[in-house]
Amino acid sequence: MTEYLEPSLTNKLKYQKFSYEDEEYVIHMLTSAERTFFTNAYIVETKNALVVVDTLMINSDALQLRQYINDIAKPLIAVIITHGHPDHYNGTPVVVSGFNEIPIISTRGVKDNIRITADSKEIKWKPYFGQDWPETKLLPTQLVINEETLNLDGLDYYFKDLGAAESNSDLYFTIGNKRSAVFVGDVVFNKMHGFMNDGHTGKWLLVLSRLLAEISDVKQLFTGHGVPGTSLKLIEAQIDYIVSYRTNLLELTNGIELINELQKESFVKLVISNYPEYQLTTFIKAGIEGVSQELLLENRRV
Repeated sequence: MTEYLEPSLTNKLKYQKFSYEDEEYVIHMLTSAERTFFTNAYIVETKNALVVVDTLMINSDALQLRQYINDIAKPLIAVIITHGHPDHYNGTPVVVSGFNEIPIISTRGVKDNIRITADSKEIKWKPYFGQDWPETKLLPTQLVINEETLNLDGLDYYFKDLGAAESNSDLYFTIGNKRSAVFVGDVVFNKMHGFMNDGHTGKWLLVLSRLLAEISDVKQLFTGHGVPGTSLKLIEAQIDYIVSYRTNLLELTNGIELINELQKESFVKLVISNYPEYQLTTFIKAGIEGVSQELLLENRRV
């Protein structure tokens, strides 16, 4: 059996609870510290069972998530992975350890992205997290297709495959007949600087336009980073952020050249000044190369 580090008492997950009494389910939201990007994981509790949405990044965080599962004292029947960034899938071995054949649900695109990028993510992050980095990876084992509905303990989960947006492959799903809640992974942040590294911001904007048409009427949107909120408001804010980021970066590059280090620092300060309440400021500079390359390619096609 794999041994995991005990959770740090000084790095506890933040906890919030959301009840939907009309459809008899509860959403437990657990958020990691800034060190692991304020990432959200969720436990959907129904009458007889639990479903986990995303599993955090490091062993100590995932162990705390697992402890919440144990404390609720209902069987875990599924894990859903929203996209292939390790702060959302890395903790899966810890979460499902000891349970029998728990389906890990996602799309083909998400599974392929995890498989292709997991090694490079480990090379980047394991030196930083050391033994707190999981030794094993678990890929999704049950693949859903676009517009597929799964019924898990009497509650419907309706999935949409979005393709590339914030990551190389994203999804969202609504739950319940009344579509009271929607989970969008990192397609929408809330008062957090966006993760732009994968360089799909143009496609991301197109996906967000789709979401305005498809889920703006859903009352509660649950994000990968940041507190939940009204779907329409959060989607519009995410569009504003990406457009602003792209526009300001394009002005620096003129669409034809990459910017130097001094320009990068100036750009970071500009974005912070435009969004002074936003957290995860390290994401600003990290995304510059990916978006710059994307804008260069777009300019060459014109």
